[in-house]
Amino acid sequence: MRTGLRTLAPAAGGAMPWWCAPAGIAAGFLLPLMFLIAWAGEIRHPALTIRGVQVLDLDWLLLGGLMIVALALGGWLGAQLQPAAGAPRRIGEGGDRAAIAIGLVATLGFALWFRDFLLDPALLWATLTGAYKPERDSIELTPGLTSLANTAPVFFSLYAFRRLDTDLPRRPLPRAMNLLALLLVLLTAFRVYVWSERLALIESLVPFGLAIGRWAAARRGGPWSLLRLAGPFVAIPLVIVYFGAAEYARSWASDTYQGKMDFWEFALGRFAAYYYTSLNNGASLLANSAWPTWTFEFTLEWLHRAPLGLGQPFSALVGYAGRSFELHLLAYQDPEFNSPSGIYAVISDLGLTGGALYMSLVGLLSGLAFRAYREGRLAGVAIYPIFFITFMEMYRYPYLGTARSFTWSCGIVLTLLLAHLMAPAPAPAAGRASSRPATGEAEA
Repeated sequence: MRTGLRTLAPAAGGAMPWWCAPAGIAAGFLLPLMFLIAWAGEIRHPALTIRGVQVLDLDWLLLGGLMIVALALGGWLGAQLQPAAGAPRRIGEGGDRAAIAIGLVATLGFALWFRDFLLDPALLWATLTGAYKPERDSIELTPGLTSLANTAPVFFSLYAFRRLDTDLPRRPLPRAMNLLALLLVLLTAFRVYVWSERLALIESLVPFGLAIGRWAAARRGGPWSLLRLAGPFVAIPLVIVYFGAAEYARSWASDTYQGKMDFWEFALGRFAAYYYTSLNNGASLLANSAWPTWTFEFTLEWLHRAPLGLGQPFSALVGYAGRSFELHLLAYQDPEFNSPSGIYAVISDLGLTGGALYMSLVGLLSGLAFRAYREGRLAGVAIYPIFFITFMEMYRYPYLGTARSFTWSCGIVLTLLLAHLMAPAPAPAAGRASSRPATGEAEA
């Protein structure tokens, strides 16, 4: 069946576990987990801190479920669409060179961001040993430059795929990629530690998780079968431990928790309360505000915050006068817990029909990227991890609308452009073969 430039066709290329696919993660993981979180939020337990007006009920859950189903259907359709061009070609030298270039860009962003530490070994050592704990406000940011650090996940996407690519014959990784990977891992870990930013580590780990999923799909045996069958559910305890460890210093010492429960109760309770509150905040926003607003407060937050005065004309055009969600939290919820959910916030911006179309479009694009990733195409390897992070952050906020997502997306575009420009010239050959690329690394 022809559909424009693409064709509905069976899957080609490498296999992937169900939880790597947009439809699988949405319908098989996000949907049941949303109802589980809602159920946990109703349990009266000392570890659960639910503040504000509880609005989340079955009706709002069904509405949220409808959005996730739209996401899953779009993802399924996108994964069935195949480029009308020939068989996919492996990432070549141009892709490796582009990965090195974007890795250097990310390293520059980190160097500018943490230059005070990197240029002062005594300060760096005091920070690493815990003798000095800097406040976030004391670390100077340079808009447009320090944000280049957010392109690091693009490098990790290409590096992880190349490191675990199961296609043969394998081409050795350039030494520069290995050195950059080590350097960026250390810089990201420092960012998580000194900036108290959990998400930065998750953004860096997701590319490795997807690459491991593709690698494990080609393996046989008990552990790999378990990973293919229940990957995200197996990972939940690890996520809870990570979340609890990050919350330990912030909340464990308070009278609310200290000495009253063990760590697992604390971590699980904080985890459930965190995501329940995000969903409840979004439902409360719809229940107590007029929508759709068409101000794109959540879905195009990055555009409102664009530097050099570029965001002001757009904000004026759509009538956006500031974050109205903060006022809503002050009136109905708790400003400390300020996540609007990535489901209900979209409906607030675009309405029910617009929200469903938005979810379907995100699903469709993610499905196309997923298929390209599975087949080892450069564009898919570079693009799909950002969609996977969007699914993981679905309960908290629309990730694609954030400024960090925009910087990541710019890194993807730059990487694809560099891969095309840095591709080696095709080897001369006779006849028609002379006009065909030798490596195909600029394949989109």
